[in-house]
Formats: sequence, C-alpha cells, structure tokens
Amino acid sequence: MPKLFKRVISFAVEGEIYDNETKPEDILKNYEWNFKDYNDGKDKCFLVFEHKDSRGKITKMTKLSKINKAKKPDTEYFIV
Repeated sequence: MPKLFKRVISFAVEGEIYDNETKPEDILKNYEWNFKDYNDGKDKCFLVFEHKDSRGKITKMTKLSKINKAKKPDTEYFIV
C-alpha cells in the first residue's frame, strides 16, 4: 500500500466578465470544482469545473510551478 501525501498547487486564472458590477472573485466562487479519477489503470485524471453563471467565465488556466506543503502532515509509513 502507498504512503499518503498532501500538497497545495496553484493556478493562474484568466477569464471574461460581461457586466460592470461583477468581480472576478464572484465568477470563481460560482464554479463547482470536482476531481475525477476513473481508476481505469491509466495515469490520467481530470479537474472538472462548471457553472451556470451568465455574468462571466474562465477562459484559461495555467498551473504555477510552486508547490506548497499542506497543513496536514504526510504519512511516515506505508498504509496497510
């Protein structure tokens, strides 16, 4: 069995806003974010984000290079 780890990765997000009252944070908060791993034996997983807000949308995301440790510590032993 594997050892477990937890890290924080960041993304640079670009988008569009369609009115003058909306802020970028309003658009980002209305997205529903989900991680999908279909456990089909392939090294492929998906970050799925969707929304029904017509005030704006995300148009581009770029993963930033810095990786931070999370508050929860890694396991020191293999989990059985």
